[in-house]
Order: sequence, then C-alpha cells, then structure tokens
Amino acid sequence: MRRGELAGLRWDAINFDDGTFQIVRTRIAVDGRTVDSVPKTGAGRRLVPIDPSLVALLKSHETRQRAERLRAGDAWQGEGHVLADELGRPYHADYLSNRFDKLVERSGLPRIRLHDTRHTACSLMLASGVPVKVVQELAGHASPQITLALYAHCTPSMGREAGERLSERLLGPAR
Repeated sequence: MRRGELAGLRWDAINFDDGTFQIVRTRIAVDGRTVDSVPKTGAGRRLVPIDPSLVALLKSHETRQRAERLRAGDAWQGEGHVLADELGRPYHADYLSNRFDKLVERSGLPRIRLHDTRHTACSLMLASGVPVKVVQELAGHASPQITLALYAHCTPSMGREAGERLSERLLGPAR
C-alpha cells in the first residue's frame, strides 16, 4: 500500500470473512494540510487479499480501538479509520512516515523509508515468480510496464539461474 492508502483505510473497507480489503480512499498531505481523496486512477481502486495472520492482527487492533472509543466517550472524534489516535482522529500521512522512521532507527536496522517497504514487497513478489499481472494489480499500477520498470531488478544470481534454465531446456539436465 501507499502511505496515503494506509492513512485513508477505514474499517468498512475490510472484509474479515473473505480476508480482503478495498482501497477506495486516500489521505494525503498537500501543502501541510491533510486531504481526503480517492485513488488517482481506476487501477488504484482495488481489492487486496490479506493472509490469516494479518486478519488476526487487524482484528486485535480493532478490539483495542473499540476499547479506546469506550474510554474516550463523548471525546471520540473517529470516522472509522484503521490508523487513528486514542480519540479516533486519523493520523496525518506525514505522521505515519515519521513514526516508521523512528521505529526503524530504534530497531538498529539500516534506514529505509516507509515507501521502501512497498518497493521491497513488489520486488520480492516478482523475484519469487509471482506473475507481473498479479503484482501490478496488487500495487495498483495502471499497466504491467510500470510495475516492471519500477520493481523488476536483475541480480547476478537471477542471471545465472536464467542461463541454467535455458541450458537445461536446450541441452537437458546437467550431469
């Protein structure tokens, strides 16, 4: 997901039974202000499958958020955003990036940006043999060419593997 898609995600877009969520809203920063919007393109509006472990994490988060709502009482200002503060107010998109940066720094891992996690996920899917069309749709790109241009990286081991596969096809298995 893009940062704005994360910030705009609401509970009503998640289907726990099917293990999916819809990306139909974004929450982006424009000149320091937060603007609620819709994805820029039709491809950006999409259905994303989520695995059972993420479904469980989201259910747990929803339970915590409901408890926060009860504690807040009349002070609750929520509109159903998944990522919100203890009063239900959705986070500013910049907050998500800043919070991620602090968590990465605290972890001692090499610095990466929040958007780099999207890049890594798409690259790993492609390197694992997930069809480009599937990665394109999950990423919300308008065409497979965009996905390939941004995320298909050729590493030395991939080149070696491609050569071995070609040789095996042409010459048969190595002895």
